[in-house]
Amino acid sequence: MRCAGHLARVTLAILGATLAGCRGESGERGAPAAEPTARVLLTPRALAVTEIVTDTARVMTLPETYTTTGEIEFDPARVVSVGAPVAGRIVRLTRNVGDPVAAGDTLASLASPEFLSGAFSVTAPRAGVVTALGAALQQVVASGTELLRIAAVDRVWLRVDLYGERARLARVGDSVEARAAMFQELPIRGRIASLALTVEGATQSMAARVPLNNPFGRLLPGMFVDVRIATGRRVRGVLVPQSAILYDGSRRLVMIARDSTFFPSIVTLGPVVGDRVAVLRGVNPGERVVVKGAFELFSAGYAFMRGEEEEGTDK
Repeated sequence: MRCAGHLARVTLAILGATLAGCRGESGERGAPAAEPTARVLLTPRALAVTEIVTDTARVMTLPETYTTTGEIEFDPARVVSVGAPVAGRIVRLTRNVGDPVAAGDTLASLASPEFLSGAFSVTAPRAGVVTALGAALQQVVASGTELLRIAAVDRVWLRVDLYGERARLARVGDSVEARAAMFQELPIRGRIASLALTVEGATQSMAARVPLNNPFGRLLPGMFVDVRIATGRRVRGVLVPQSAILYDGSRRLVMIARDSTFFPSIVTLGPVVGDRVAVLRGVNPGERVVVKGAFELFSAGYAFMRGEEEEGTDK
């Protein structure tokens, strides 16, 4: 349960503080508060108990970046199909899916009537990893039948998932930095080389692909990574920490702090810039926003309002 102990402390503190029903701070801020809500007034003692942390909304000019996720994939241009050079029966297979191979390694042997001397050996045309098997031991195959596929791993692709507004922001050439869970200390850097012209149906995401050199084979296809993309543009506006944003259904809110008073405000968000997000509407420069304890304050204030509504109904 999210911050259950902290929420309990906030609720107890509010019970000892003053709450007044209001419509929030409207005209001067250019955006109304969330709705008829509870303005939470905390005493200094209550503030100490709840451990509320605030930060100041600042007008800043910063490089525009955003975060998303991605997955390491084989480079399809570096996948080769190894076929049977002659018709015959497979008498030996030396590799399975996932096995590494070096150029020249024997992959299979075929007993063929075309070679009276015995089995014909099939060798790897390049180094890599076996990604698929197209035949089985003792199977009779025709000339040209695919026996297996080999993908090179010295160069791979990073597929970056772009959702919604991020798909519109992305451009070929944008700088990408990624980190894998098992190699957090090793940044993966590259640039977007291509953008898909279609949207993936299940996730409604668009794919960007980033070619990456992988000389030590650390990047394994199927590995998930966290991605940060720099658009090359700069953003100037009112920015607040991402930790200040509350998600309430389709609404985005922040808890504004004025002295010992806290109230929610609906915000319209712009692009993410590092660990901050631009606020297009709902917060003024210099205002303090709650970055720790916002969810608990909002929940406790909402619970108080519900209680008042129920009391009014009972009268």
